[in-house]
Amino acid sequence: MENLNNFSAQEFEKIFDEILNGKVDEDSVKKFLLDLNCANLPQNSFIGAVSALKKRMKKIAAPEGAIDVCGTGGDKLNTLNISTAVCFVVAAAGVCVAKHGNKAISSKSGSADIFAELGIKISSDISEIEKNLREKNLCFLFAPFFHESLKNLAAIRKSLGIPTIFNFLGPLLNPANTTRQLIGVSRHDVMRKMAKTLTTYHLTLITSSYLVHGFDGMDEITLTTNSYLLRLENGKIFDEEIINPEKFGFKKIALEALKGADPKYNAQKLIALLEGEKSAYRDIVVLNSAFALKLAGKVREIGEGIELANLIINKGAALKTLKNLTQNLS
Repeated sequence: MENLNNFSAQEFEKIFDEILNGKVDEDSVKKFLLDLNCANLPQNSFIGAVSALKKRMKKIAAPEGAIDVCGTGGDKLNTLNISTAVCFVVAAAGVCVAKHGNKAISSKSGSADIFAELGIKISSDISEIEKNLREKNLCFLFAPFFHESLKNLAAIRKSLGIPTIFNFLGPLLNPANTTRQLIGVSRHDVMRKMAKTLTTYHLTLITSSYLVHGFDGMDEITLTTNSYLLRLENGKIFDEEIINPEKFGFKKIALEALKGADPKYNAQKLIALLEGEKSAYRDIVVLNSAFALKLAGKVREIGEGIELANLIINKGAALKTLKNLTQNLS
């Protein structure tokens, strides 16, 4: 095996171009993905892959200041849907949220599963998606529709049965080209590679981003322990910080308090949260919402963000945002 750590971004882009064009046989694709894992996912492989996929990606127009709140998935903790719930809170604060997501991969309920269960149409009509974002402050961008070039790789990835570089690319490929993102990452060692990819000038329009990873492996700011935070601002990556939820008035909890199940169960819990139910689920959604609200420029301090998120939930604004998007929720 050649040392993949010595490959340039351009060389990786060419390889991914050939794979996405169907010019590489299945066994060779599998070997390449496994070799990338063995090489610990070189930085240039992220830049090359995103370059190749961006060229093929369908896009939407988004209002200035739109953000995304999403995670890589793959933490295998089977929690309730946290970043999805955050989207309703942040949108209710007047921030346009272009939520990029997919069906469940390693969990029981992905963002697409929960949106569908809530009665929100998973649209492939770009004008309809753009209208929802403009008028309702929230849209869902279903990854398989916007990244059709990945369709042929689904069977290969499934047959491998292990995470590959493709598991970490979704948050780097938002079709709305959002300028701000709160990104949950399931592997601490990948955070900086993703951040560096976001600062590559020709790939994204990102001006501000928080990349987060819980000490428990969660691709969110967790409540069971502390979390890492990597801040990106105008092309600069700042030193890693540690988030202790107790600093913001939250008690640390057992993971069991956040356990999810199938989409129906998770949707019921999400609705209960937005109706005002007090729970560990609400607390973790409020904390993550606070960071998203700061990122969006709605508040200056996390404490203000916590107050605003609680106010939005208490007055029913987040639930109203959900109902504005639903087809069959009474």
